[in-house]
Amino acid sequence: MPTNTKLFDEHPEGSPAVINEFMIQDVSGWVLRIGVAVSVAVMILGLTLSFVRHPPTVKAMESTHFKASPAVIWHGVMHGHGMEIIELGIVLLVLTPIMRVAMSVVLFAFYDHDWIYTLVTLGVLLLTLAALLFLR
Repeated sequence: MPTNTKLFDEHPEGSPAVINEFMIQDVSGWVLRIGVAVSVAVMILGLTLSFVRHPPTVKAMESTHFKASPAVIWHGVMHGHGMEIIELGIVLLVLTPIMRVAMSVVLFAFYDHDWIYTLVTLGVLLLTLAALLFLR
């Protein structure tokens, strides 16, 4: 059994290929962390505004539904409606992994210059966006 502890046999440890891989993983991790933190903060703000301005009743909670229209959500956010701010937080949470894939496309293309990974990741991004926009 070989005792080679290098990450990649063809690249010595500390080479640009290894450093680039770790940098791409770090950036992807930070995009996910920041996206989740921002979306949770937005949802907590919306929840707080909902309870302060319009205390919910059981009947209102049973009849409330997700509006799904960006224009309706944005209009409610601009007017400080708590429910629409919560919905904005949910939209941000859904967009977080999509932003991670978009960031990976940029990093593979401009930082790592790995065109095969760039094309594959771009394909994943386009399929994800198509599914999000057209399959309702």
